[in-house]
Parts: sequence; structure tokens; C-alpha cells
Amino acid sequence: MNVLSLDNVSKTLVDTPLFEGVTLGIDDGEKIGFIGRNGAGKSTFLRVLQGTLPTDTGSVSRHRELTVSVLEQHPDFAPGATLQELCFHGRPPGDDQPGDAAVRDSFRSFCRELGLMDPDASVDSFSGGMLRKASLARCLSRGARLLMLDEPTNHLDLETIEWLEALLRRASFGFILVTHDRYFLDAVCTSIMEIEGRKVLKYPGNYSRYLELRAEREEMRERVEQRRVSILRGELEWLMRGPRARTGKDKGRKQRIMDLRDAGVQKEMAMQEFSSHHRRLGRKVLELQGVSRSFDTQRVILPFSYSFRRGERIGLLGPNGSGKTTFLRLVSGELPPDAGAVVKGANTVFGHYEQTSAGIDPSLTVLDFMQQLAERVPREDGGSLTAEQFLERFLFPRSMHGIRIERLSGGEVRRLSLVRLLATGPNFLLLDEPTNDLDLDTIRLLEEYLADFPGCILLVSHDRALLDRLTDYLFVFDGRGGIRGFTGSYEDYREAAEEENAAVVTQATAAPLPRKERTSLSFKERKEYELLLSEIEGLEKEQKALEEAFQRAVTDPAAFQSDQRRYGAVLKELETKIARWEELAGRAGT
Repeated sequence: MNVLSLDNVSKTLVDTPLFEGVTLGIDDGEKIGFIGRNGAGKSTFLRVLQGTLPTDTGSVSRHRELTVSVLEQHPDFAPGATLQELCFHGRPPGDDQPGDAAVRDSFRSFCRELGLMDPDASVDSFSGGMLRKASLARCLSRGARLLMLDEPTNHLDLETIEWLEALLRRASFGFILVTHDRYFLDAVCTSIMEIEGRKVLKYPGNYSRYLELRAEREEMRERVEQRRVSILRGELEWLMRGPRARTGKDKGRKQRIMDLRDAGVQKEMAMQEFSSHHRRLGRKVLELQGVSRSFDTQRVILPFSYSFRRGERIGLLGPNGSGKTTFLRLVSGELPPDAGAVVKGANTVFGHYEQTSAGIDPSLTVLDFMQQLAERVPREDGGSLTAEQFLERFLFPRSMHGIRIERLSGGEVRRLSLVRLLATGPNFLLLDEPTNDLDLDTIRLLEEYLADFPGCILLVSHDRALLDRLTDYLFVFDGRGGIRGFTGSYEDYREAAEEENAAVVTQATAAPLPRKERTSLSFKERKEYELLLSEIEGLEKEQKALEEAFQRAVTDPAAFQSDQRRYGAVLKELETKIARWEELAGRAGT
């Protein structure tokens, strides 16, 4: 069933046409990955779908029973708000609606699953990852039939991303998902929607299937390009024959030649790739000698030592708040250690690419921002490029050089920051979530650049494809200040962790309880203890079934109210049984 339809829709913002003549339909339960270059209009298109931005031409039709829930890329919450107040953020006080109790219970349940345990916690104290989790809980708790998720994985740790991936894969509701995470797109999407050249097109299948179809499309474009060049040669021969051949009646033919020539220039501009010069690392790169760091009474980095070697590529893994960003700042010298020493080699030059682009003057133009660093940028071969030429290599055509930064998309600002960083010629890159807000084409080019980078790389990223491609050693942060090394890629680490967890579970279920532990419970309590886990599992299944029911359209109000009451009872019963199980488990272990 079609729940959302667009007919000949167009939109222009600030004199820039973003998309035009878009006609397509979205089915109930369809799981769509939405991709396109930064600044192409993805966020604007979502706003048109939501109905918060009018179209210039055409129409958007929505099914009368369609409910939509939105996860914005940069959610705005009132200062001083508590976690529980986010559930109905933006709604006027006293505007209660049917189903609010179920939504509130669902919100609390999702918050608990995401590790947000204190409903009275102030949002002002939340990290970026915690804010993203709270926003996710709010979006998911609505029970909507269609979700619009704008960069949902930004700022999340890998464990939470995998939790969200599993939830969306088994969900009965549909969604439109904007993300640069290729593994995520491949795992959860049933179709891909792409915005390119002011058109929005849909492709059946997941991201892998889209890449196959795109390769076929590129082959077709190449054949068209070969034909264009062949025609252009013939037309140029005509143009060179002399004045007699160039009469007034052939003005249309001359224009055709110009159009054919310009098409080639545009294609060449789009296919530029990243490149920059690098300084050679010395024999001594960097040594961490027992470095540690605390904030107030919290130990973030316990004493840690490591000697870096030339060409190492190390990924940093760990939950949000485990100290990965602090570690990068210790390495770069931006943050002094409480104890120990950071000893940098004489030739080591850091390039620290931080999570946000804070501190950039939005009134500067793209070219001004680049020229603040240098008018010319050295090349690897000993020559140099002008600031304009260097920008073009990073997909900033000259038509963008005079645009103020405040008019750029979030991804374009991130890419501009990256351009200026690489222009300094670093040989030790510290990359903190470098793919945040970047489009897939830019990520591909960045990935190729980093694969050929001859220096050292420390990489914090939730992009599993990037980690697998670039790193062969990991620093794993345990969230309590400890750091341990792991040889292998992220996928190797996940397989090892799953095998380790499976071994622990097998051992726990196979090993009989020692006699001393069993005698601490009465016979009746032992029976209760043995039954509690299966009872808890049954209640959790019922909770999940009710939550899925709430996501469907209401056809029987009386049954819906009954399900709401049962949902509240299930949550209370779960809380009681879990507390009882923990009590008995504690006594069984004495």
C-alpha cells in the first residue's frame, strides 16, 4: 500500500534548485536508504516529505492513517530540560492526547535499553552520544508507521549502532534513513533512494545491489561519453573547415559543440580525487610513557605506555565517554597528562581532525578560509598548487569559492575543515569521527586517500567499513580507564568477542552450582530462582509484542486501551521479578 506519493515535486532554496520533477511513491513498511552528495538537498527533501516545507511545484499526498516520527540531524532541546521531559518536547503544556501513557512507557523502556537510566537527569549534562540516544528513544517511542532518520548513527558507539541495526532490521514499520554508514545501509534497507543532478531516483534492494546498479549506470555513462567525444571530434573538424562552412544558419550547430565540450569539463570536475603532500616521519615517531588522565575524581585513562612505529594504523574502540577523544588530545599535546610523558619525534607533525567544526568563522568565504592558511600548497613532487587548485582537488569547484561558510551544508563544512588540515602536510593523523556528515562519495575518496597515506593514523570511527579497510590493530577502551591492544580488524575483534561471550555462557550454563552456594537458598527459593529467568523472558517477549502492536494504526480503540493497561502491568511485573531474581542470585553466590 502506498502511504506517501510525490507528483512532479520541485524545490529551490536561496536561488539554488535542489530537485525538480520528482515523482515517486513510498510503500507501507518500506525501508529506504537515502543517499546523495553533501548539499544536494537530502535534508530539504525530508522536510518536504514531512510537510514542514512547502513544494515550489507539484504535490505530496499522504495516506490518511499515516503517522510519521522524525529524528533530526541536530535536535534542539530546551536548556534545563530533564530526560523524561524530552518525551513530549515541543508540545504545549496540558495538550494531553490518547495513548500518551503508552508512549511514555515506551520512551522509558527505550531509554533503559540505551543505558539512560535516570529520568530526572539534566539534558545539559549529556554528551553528544547521550543526546543522540535520547532523541532515538523519543523517535522510536511514537509508534509511527514511518520514521525519518537523519544521520541516526552520528555520535553513537558501535555497540549502540549494532543494537539500532538489529531493531530496524526486524521492525514492521517503514523508514527513510540518511546515513553514510555503508554496513548499516546494507544490513537494514530494502531499497535505496538517491538524489543526484536535481533528480531523486529509487533502486530496489540493499546498498550492495545499488552499487551493482550504479556500476551498470556508470558503464552506460561511459559509453555515452565515448559517443560524445566521437561526435565532438566530427563537429570540431567541421568548425575548422573555414568561413564558408560557418554560415549564420549553423549557429545551432556551434552551440551544440559548446554544450558537448562543457559536458566533458563538468565530468572531469566531478571525478577529481584527494591528494596532498606529506612530511617523512623520522625513526622515532611517538612514545607514550605511563600516561594517565583524570577529570575531578573520574579516572579516564589509567597509566598506559606504547611506542608508535612508522605507518601504523590503529583504530580506537569503546563506548561513548570511555576516553577515546581524551586519548587523542593527550597524544597531540593539546591536553597534558596527569602523570607520565608524551615524547614526540623531531619530524612528527600531527593533523588532528576533531568531531565538530566549532571555531570556524561562518562569515568567511570558502577561499578566504583556505587562504588564511596559505596562498599556495606544496605538492609531493616539489611543485605547488594555488589555494583555488587545492580546493578543486577536494571537490570544491571554483563556483563555490566565493560562498560564505554559513551557506554550506554540515557535510561541506566538515570537508572544508579536512581540506585545510591536509594542506598542512601532517604525517600523523588523529581522526575523531572523520566521516560524520560526509556523503558516501566523499567518504570513498577519503578512504582511498587514507589507504595510501604513508604516515601514522589513529582513528576513532563508528564507520565499521572504514575501520575494517584501514586498521590492522586496535586500542580497546573498557570504559573504566583501561586500554588493551588487539591485533586485527574490527570484524576480527567482533568475532573474537562473540566467541568469548559464547564460551562464558556455555561455561555458566554447564557448570553445576557448588554445594555451598546451593545451601544458601531454601528448596522453595531454589525452585523460584530456577523459574524466574523463563518468566522474565516471557514477559520481555510480551512487552516486545505490545510495543510492535502500538506501532500499527489503531482500528479498535477499546483493544488499544486494554493493551495500554496490560503494557503498564507488564513493565511493573518485569521490574519486580528482575529485582527478585537479583536478590536470589546474590544470595546464591554467597
